[in-house]
Amino acid sequence: MVGGMPASVSAWVNSHDYRQCQTELDDIQLSYYDDFSKYAKTVDPTLLRNTLQSVILQIGNKFVYSRVEGTYRAEEVKKALTLLCDAGIIKRVSHTAANGLPLGAETNEKYRKYIYLDSGLLLRILDMDLGSARQLSELILSGTAEDLVNKGGLTEMVLGWELIKYNNPRSQHDLYYWENIAEGTRSEVDYIIARDMKILPIECKAGVSGKMKSLHLFMHQKHLTNAIRCSLENFSALDNYDKQDGTLRHIQITPLYAISNLYASLDASYSQLYKSLQ
Repeated sequence: MVGGMPASVSAWVNSHDYRQCQTELDDIQLSYYDDFSKYAKTVDPTLLRNTLQSVILQIGNKFVYSRVEGTYRAEEVKKALTLLCDAGIIKRVSHTAANGLPLGAETNEKYRKYIYLDSGLLLRILDMDLGSARQLSELILSGTAEDLVNKGGLTEMVLGWELIKYNNPRSQHDLYYWENIAEGTRSEVDYIIARDMKILPIECKAGVSGKMKSLHLFMHQKHLTNAIRCSLENFSALDNYDKQDGTLRHIQITPLYAISNLYASLDASYSQLYKSLQ
C-alpha cells in the first residue's frame, strides 16, 4: 500500500503515517504528468496522460484502445503506449500461444495487458475507498496479509514486477500471459515464463484460495507437468492426476514474497559461470 518509491518508503519508515506517504506519491505522480509536456513535439501530452490513466483503470485486463478518453485513433494510442513503456512507467504483458520457446515467437498484438510502475502510486491515483489515512496507517501496522492485499489486478501487477526484478539484470525481459481466445471461452493464465528451457505457467491469487481451472486447462493443452501458484499461502505443493491423458501434474505453491526462489537455480548457474570465466 505504501509502494516501493524511495520517498514514500522513507516517509513511512520515519513517520508510520500513511498521509505523508500519500503526499509523496501525489508529488511523484504530478511530476510524471508535468514531464509529459517535454514530449509535446512527438505526441500530445493530453494523449499521454489519458493513455496512462486508461492503463491504470484497465490493470489486470486486456487493454482496449477505445477506452482512452478522447477521439484518438488506435495508432496514436499505440504510440503513446510505446513512449510510456520506453520511459519505464508501464510494462507490456503480451499474449503468447506458448506452444514452444521462445515465447515471443507466438505473440498476438491484439491481446495485450499493461502493468503500472508502482503499487502505491496505483492505489493513490485510483483513490480507492480504503478508509482514512489514519485507518490505513493502523491497518499497515497491525493488519494481516489478507487485509493488505487488494482485490483485482494489484497482486497480479506486483507479481509481474517481481518476475522482472529477480530475473537476470543483464538483459531486457518481456512479460507474457496466456488466454484461450477461442470464441465462447474465457480461460487465462496470469504469466508464462521460460525456466530451464521449459515453459512454466504461473497463476496468481490475491488470497489463500481459488480454483485453478484455467491453469489445469493450459497444462493439459500444452502437455506440461509443472506449474507455479503464487498466493498468500505458505510453501506447499499440489499434485493433480489428469484422467484424460494419465499424466501426473505438479503445482508448486510459492508465497508472493518469495518469487525470488523461482530464479535461485538461475542465480547459481550465473555465479558458477562467472567463476569459471575468472
